[in-house]
Amino acid sequence: MAHLTDELTKIRPILYLRKLQIILVLITLSLVTFFLSNQYFGQDTIDLREDGEWGLGKNSPETIVSTKDILYEDTEKTKLDRQKAYKSTSPIFERDYSILSSQIKPAIDEDFDNLRTLLQEGNSGKNLNLLTSKNLRWKFRTASDLEHILNYPRKDKLREYTHRSTSLIFSSNCILKETPKSISIQAGNTGFIQNKANIDNSSILDSLHIFSRQAMYSDKGVKERINKLLDDKLPGLDSTTSSVVKRLALSYLYSYNGCNYKPTETEEARQKEMTKVKITQNKILNNEVIVRKTEFITAEIKFKLEKFNEHTSSANLNSILSVLIIQIILVAIIIVFLVKYDQRKIADIANNIILFSVIWLLTIFTFIVSKFYYHPDNSFDSIYYFGLFIPIGMVCLLIGFIYDEQISIAIGFYLSFFIFLSSHNNSTSFVIAFSTTVVAAVYGRRIRKRIDFIKSGILIALIQILVISSGYLIDSKQNWVSDPTDSFIKNLMQSNLFKVYMACIINGFICAVLTQFLLPVYEYIFNIPTRFKLQELADTGHPLLQALLTKAPSTYTHTFMVAALSERAAQNMGLDWLLIRAGVYFHDIGKIPNAGFFVENQHLIPKKENIDKNNPGRAAKIVIDHVIDGIEMAKKARLPREVISFIPEHHGTSTMAFFYHKALADLSPNQRKRINKKDFMYPGPKPQSKETAIVMIADSVEAASRSLDEITSQSLDELIQKIINIKLAENQMDECGITVGDLSIIKSSFKEILLSSLHQRPKYPNTEDTKKLEMNEANRKISSKQRK
Repeated sequence: MAHLTDELTKIRPILYLRKLQIILVLITLSLVTFFLSNQYFGQDTIDLREDGEWGLGKNSPETIVSTKDILYEDTEKTKLDRQKAYKSTSPIFERDYSILSSQIKPAIDEDFDNLRTLLQEGNSGKNLNLLTSKNLRWKFRTASDLEHILNYPRKDKLREYTHRSTSLIFSSNCILKETPKSISIQAGNTGFIQNKANIDNSSILDSLHIFSRQAMYSDKGVKERINKLLDDKLPGLDSTTSSVVKRLALSYLYSYNGCNYKPTETEEARQKEMTKVKITQNKILNNEVIVRKTEFITAEIKFKLEKFNEHTSSANLNSILSVLIIQIILVAIIIVFLVKYDQRKIADIANNIILFSVIWLLTIFTFIVSKFYYHPDNSFDSIYYFGLFIPIGMVCLLIGFIYDEQISIAIGFYLSFFIFLSSHNNSTSFVIAFSTTVVAAVYGRRIRKRIDFIKSGILIALIQILVISSGYLIDSKQNWVSDPTDSFIKNLMQSNLFKVYMACIINGFICAVLTQFLLPVYEYIFNIPTRFKLQELADTGHPLLQALLTKAPSTYTHTFMVAALSERAAQNMGLDWLLIRAGVYFHDIGKIPNAGFFVENQHLIPKKENIDKNNPGRAAKIVIDHVIDGIEMAKKARLPREVISFIPEHHGTSTMAFFYHKALADLSPNQRKRINKKDFMYPGPKPQSKETAIVMIADSVEAASRSLDEITSQSLDELIQKIINIKLAENQMDECGITVGDLSIIKSSFKEILLSSLHQRPKYPNTEDTKKLEMNEANRKISSKQRK
């Protein structure tokens, strides 16, 4: 297992990492696309023949559910709408006002002029034949009408009344020679009138005012409307005169055709209106049950099944392609984020597998849930939202706790869209998923104790309750019981709102529980240095720390002093002080096999364990080996890679100056030529993080502080600055990103700890001196009594 952990957590080259991420992305893309497109696979054409299983009038052998939104043209409805538009288009007529001005009015004037001439010539007018022979247009007037005209004292007024009557009737109506057979003028319809030789080029007339000239005499309704018009416009006339004028006006209008039907223009207008009618589309909704098992197949159902067949194939390539395009866009977002994300956190196989495995787990779970949730026999969507059944909060809590909220929100955003698509594009489900993502990601990074997981579950439940409440208001879902009883508690327990709120609470609880279940599994398999893992490693009961205490007690003491220095600096710099504590605890475990060689342990280790330090080369190798041995021991103990990194990086590639100097001093000039400085340098690497850089400085400062004759603020300042200058001179801080400001904080933090731990203590007197003082005081009291 240790070997497997080492392989999984080994730092890989960036090219290797990119290839791995591309493979994992492709797997994710294929998996998610398959899940979202699964509903489009294997859809066989339905046999709708008369003798087929789904023939008209038969019982459906199984339930058919639409797997997508299907838009189709309702040809019958479109045809009816177009016919309606055709019939409702107003017929077009042309009303020529020039007929009124150039023919009707002159004819009236001519007839009344003839009447005046006859009267001026001395004719009494009793010879009606002479009048009708002179005015042929009056030939069919009754004798009573002609006598009234002859006897009416104001012939000019009579002429004027006739003019006004013809004008009023002409301009208020469309009087046709005869009604065209190609049109049907019905009540409620209108006609479009093109006015020729008139200021108003067009007008709309109700069908009641469009009639044939014959209707003026035969249609009771037309006659009533004309009479009413003239009575309203020509008030003050006696009934006899009014009747004569009306009949006279009608006779002129009958004789001249002033309005004509335009069949060509009418047909063009109707065809144009037909083209404006949009195709009527109906929609079969995604997940809509077209027909249930054993249901009678009607003509309407058969029509829908025909449309279903038209839009369905054994593999609906259009739908699959659309899903794939969406996935490529979303995955591209994740790729861009991974490229810009802190590569040190995902520079090995383990961390990449962790991130993608949680995506796979949730997508598989979501796919399984969707099969049950959207089953035709279920009606969960009438009460619940699909997003409530998906524990996306677990994924974001886990990633937020292990890494940080940034990558957790990015992955949660991708998964939220997956849930959105799986929920048949339900917006409330997306809001549930994404709001849960943000809350879980932010809170996951702040988890410090096990109880915080429960708190996170409560917080997730609360935010989901708020979103659900909003969703119920927007969707106008029934939140209370339809048939309430007298018991409020019973009504509440049976209400949809209670059910959906309970689902929120269960979802939050499951997220918290699953996170606590998966966390130790991931910790063990991938050796992740989570806060809880680091707390376990910081337990001094760990076998390696017990071995260090037993075999190298002074190194053990040194370790805890370095930990105190490093932790304070990390806290002041806002770094992961718990990681530093665990790293420092194990940074010198490589000294256990040869503890006696190291100066701090020599006074407690038997002399036979000491190694001859007069051989600088061999001594340097022993010192270097404590780094190599420490790494091997840490790997066997399955310490996290981030903790193991403190072992080599706290020395970096610095030179063992004592042994190198001794080698140069003790050897002859010819022997010095064979000395390789690299043999006296630690194997490295240099500190790759601020945490290991802090420990490097703290390790040297703690050791050097033991040699100070006097512990003062100034002496500590000089010592710490000297150590920092040495490390900077050897370029040990080049790769950790530490700044001058960071070094200033480190310096003040170290000085604070050293002053409190190395301060001068007063010398305590021995017991004998105290007894002598007590005896002297007793003798003094005795002498004083004797003198008295």
